[in-house]
Formats: sequence, structure tokens, C-alpha cells
Amino acid sequence: MKANILSELEPLGHSIPDLEILTDQSSAKFRTFAERWSDIDRKTPAAILLPTTEEQIQKVVQWASETTVPFVAKSGGHSTWSTIDETGVIVDLSNYSGIEVDVEAHTATLKGSIVAKQVAVALAEHGLFTALGNGNPVGAIPYFLGGGASVVTSITGYGSDQILSARMIDANGTLVEVTETKEPDLLYALRGAGQFFGVETELTVKTYPFAKLGNEEGLIWTGIFMFPVHRADEVCSSMQVLMDDSSQATAGLLMLMAPPPARNPMIAVAARYTGNPDDAQNAYKALYDLKPVFAKGAAIPLHCVADGRDAFNAHGGFKDFGVVGLPRFDKAAFLEVVEVWKDLITNCPDAIDTSFNFQWDSRLAKAPGFESANSLHDIRFWLNNFIWYRDPTSRERVDAANKKSIEIMRGPDETEYVDFVNGTRSGPIELRFRNEHRLAKLRALKKKWDPRGVFTRELID
Repeated sequence: MKANILSELEPLGHSIPDLEILTDQSSAKFRTFAERWSDIDRKTPAAILLPTTEEQIQKVVQWASETTVPFVAKSGGHSTWSTIDETGVIVDLSNYSGIEVDVEAHTATLKGSIVAKQVAVALAEHGLFTALGNGNPVGAIPYFLGGGASVVTSITGYGSDQILSARMIDANGTLVEVTETKEPDLLYALRGAGQFFGVETELTVKTYPFAKLGNEEGLIWTGIFMFPVHRADEVCSSMQVLMDDSSQATAGLLMLMAPPPARNPMIAVAARYTGNPDDAQNAYKALYDLKPVFAKGAAIPLHCVADGRDAFNAHGGFKDFGVVGLPRFDKAAFLEVVEVWKDLITNCPDAIDTSFNFQWDSRLAKAPGFESANSLHDIRFWLNNFIWYRDPTSRERVDAANKKSIEIMRGPDETEYVDFVNGTRSGPIELRFRNEHRLAKLRALKKKWDPRGVFTRELID
């Protein structure tokens, strides 16, 4: 099969002479570009294509459409689904990237493989921000297309709510302009399910002045509170009250972790506060009163909020997320999850960096005022498990613990819940795109724009 694909690549190389095509799987460059954030299900493609312009990307997709060679597009490299074996190729957008900021219009146009940190810094230079993910090297465009939760969701709405227009290459290799007046139904789909319809080479998104953060400096308060895991009961009691107090703009993660160097099981609260940073200590008074073994908080620039997570962004290792929406915080259920996590790291020590987390926002996401593929706006609570293990034989045990924790937090009736499409796709599709009308519309649009399933079989099977 690889030999067939390599022969199919020859005319493509002739038609785009400056298109770099990597085919030597033993070369250092091939191995570098084949790397992913996670090695879960990672495969080795027949070739890696490195276009440098939108025109080249379009020609590559046209070639793939004509030859029926399967392909996946790579931006930041964090997707555990964006992988393919020797039956296909990777279209790597690393060499096509950019951002244009329109300060007066409060918009930014993102191109290709630009990542979250690059967008945040470029906007901050103009006193602006937008919804962005918590990982600096995450591809910005895929983040927006898949919904996109952020530290400012209650202020801006989700990432997909920010999309104003797009340039998309469809399954036939046609470049499509997508706006409110040109292909508005397709815009509906791109806002939350865009990765299933084409290769989006550009997105234009909304931006906001720093003042929307509640201060003029572009600051957000972040803090960490650490407690021994045996104090989980009392910490959860205080958190239950804090999470439901919408008078304070709190948000963050209630985390089960075993941090280095001691690796003692801990319960941590990774906390955020938007507004006047001076008010954060009062907002988290209940946690300070518990006298944690460690507590630290400070106001930092919004574009630096993810800088402390660089260790989690390294390529390699077996990493994943389990992200499912919940209607409430159930203290008793979470205490059960504590025991599941403790059992996992005891019996599977190579998964010591796995963290089971409950995510909250005291305020609902800002509603966008239009309908879209995104069905997350009524969810304030999430089980947001971070999976990381080193031994591939641990997968079954780790997956079972993650599944069990989700079952415990959800309880017997799943009809209230939602799966986050950028984090969990193992459940029924109805949990990702709730509402029969929404799902029917997306399926009809998939049939129109990608009936062959070039961009996955999602919404077809």
C-alpha cells in the first residue's frame, strides 16, 4: 500500500515543485514531524506533506480527492484522532501559520497551524484577548472548531462562539468562503463541529478589550491550594458552597494528583478569579480558612495563564483527556472517585501523573445569541480527567479507571449529560451534539459537504 501511495505522490511533487514531501520513515526529520502530543493510537503514515501556502494545501486536498488517498490534517499535534497509518498521509500545516489583528474591528484572522500562545501574545500587544485553550502549543483553529472551553468562557462564551467567518477547503478540494451571508448553514456547523467538514485554512474570530476582564491590565488571578488527600471530605464541603456562589467569578479545577518530588496523594484546587484581582482572596476565603499545606495566588497576564503547564505539553508518552459534562457537583460521588484514583496510582505506578479532576465555573458560559453545532452552554461542571501513563500495557487498567470515574460522577441516567467533542468521542454521538434537530441538521450538512467521509465518518455512521 505504501508503494502505491508513493507512486501517486510523484505527479503531486511535479505539480508543486516546492512542496516538501517526507517519505523516509527512518530519517530524523520524518520522525520529528511524526511526533504527537500523545502516543495513544499513534500510527506511522506513508508520507508527511508540508505545504507552505493555502494554494498548496488546496492542491494537496484536490490530489487526495482525485486519488482517494486517505489523509489527516495536523495543526498543533494534540489530537489523538488525527493520525493515520501507511494507508494514508499526513498534511502537516506547521509551515503555514499567521495572524492578522484588526484592532478597530476587534477581530483577528488566524491562519493554518498558529497555536494558542501565539494568538494570545499577538492580541495582548493590542490590549485584546479572546477565548483560548489552556495549552500554549494547542492548534488555535482546531480549538475554536471543536467548541473550545477557556478561562474566560463566562465572559466571552466558548471558542466556537467567536467564529465570524472561515476559509475552508472541502472534500473536493474547493476553497469555500464561509460567512453569515455566504454558506450560513456551513458556518453553523463550523461553530462546534468544523473538523468534520473540511480543512479550515483561516478563521476570523472576535476579540475583546482588556476591560472585559474586570481590569484594564489584562490580568487574571490564579492560585493553587494543596491539601493531603485524607482531607478530601472537608475540602469538598467547602468547594460545594463556593462552586454554586455566582456572586463571585470563580472557576477552576478540583484535582486529585501526586506531584513531584514527594509524590504524595494530594487534593488540589487550581483556582481562577476574573474581575478585580484584589477581590480574589475574599472569593476563596473558605479555602484559606481550611489552612492548606500550601497556598499561593497572584494576578498574572491572561496570555501567560498556561505557562506553568509546559511539562504536560511535551510530545510522547500516553496522554489523553476524558471530558464529560455534569449537571452538578456530587460530593459523595467525587469521594468515590478519590478511591478509584488512589487505587489506580497504587496499582499502576507508571500512571502517577494521571489526575482526575472536577472542573467548575460559578457562572454559565455567555450565550452567543445564535444557534450552532455547540451544545455546551448550559454546562458549568465537568469531569476533566487528565490521563498520562508510560507503559503501553497499562492502557486497559487506566481506561477502566477513567470509565469508572465517569460512571460514578454521572450516575445511572446519562440523558442530562454531554461529552466534549474535543475530549471524549467514545459515547453516543447524541451526547456530543444534543438535540435531535441539531444532529439532523449536522448530518444533512455532512451529506452535502462530505458524503464520502473524507474528514472522518463522524455524522455519517
